[in-house]
Amino acid sequence: MIEWPERNRPGFVAFHHDYREDGWGLGKPEDESYFDFEQIGEYMRGVLVHPGNFFGLIDQFGETLQFYVNDDRTVQIDFIVEARRGSMVKMAPLSECIALVESAGPSLAALVIPGAVFQAW
Repeated sequence: MIEWPERNRPGFVAFHHDYREDGWGLGKPEDESYFDFEQIGEYMRGVLVHPGNFFGLIDQFGETLQFYVNDDRTVQIDFIVEARRGSMVKMAPLSECIALVESAGPSLAALVIPGAVFQAW
């Protein structure tokens, strides 16, 4: 059975970029900032509200799930599939994106993203 890196604090390494002057700033993947689910929800609600902003998660196996805000404020879900050189992609409202993350287990690869389609890079 796969376990969380921090047993009493389930979560992922998070990264983001908020382009607003008074926004949440920049958090790089190499910072390896570990966020629990409460922090993840807080950042998603704060960052994924402005076009061009993005937020991403990396699990302990290097799997990456990213979210990007479109001009119409819908959010693109992008789960990277390195082996196939592409991503599983879907447009969704922010509430669906948060629910998806909250349903995640220790491996992002186990996530089911209903309606996602594969896009080659």
